[in-house]
Amino acid sequence: NYEHLKDLEWMIGSWIDQDEEATVQTDCQWTKNQNFINRSFAVVVGDEVDMAGMQIIGWDPIAKQIRSWIFDSDGGYSEGKWTRKGDDRWFIQQKGTLPDGGTTSAVNVITRVNDDSFTWQSVNREVNGDILPNVDEVLVVRKPVE
Repeated sequence: NYEHLKDLEWMIGSWIDQDEEATVQTDCQWTKNQNFINRSFAVVVGDEVDMAGMQIIGWDPIAKQIRSWIFDSDGGYSEGKWTRKGDDRWFIQQKGTLPDGGTTSAVNVITRVNDDSFTWQSVNREVNGDILPNVDEVLVVRKPVE
């Protein structure tokens, strides 16, 4: 499945998104044989991890599309269908389930800026059918090697 995922290879590595309120740390790595990308993430507020989780990104040979599955530390999970627009932009249609059984949906937009940065935005968000405001675009940068 590497042939179908190789356009996401730039994501491999450690990333950070930080503002006054929180820091999001993300690590992406290939699984054995490069059939999936494993993405782990943690949202840190102050000195404590507020939420953490993992995402598996892979190729769906039936739908002929990249798909992803997210599982978070609060007990929620979601599934995404990836669509590429142009050379460097991905739209991920997410549908999820909250820990209480509620439903969520959103379109997450990832735009590669260069090898060391990308932007992320979440739009068309809903929880239990109620419309939520869009999340402003944020810049995510490759974590410097220590």
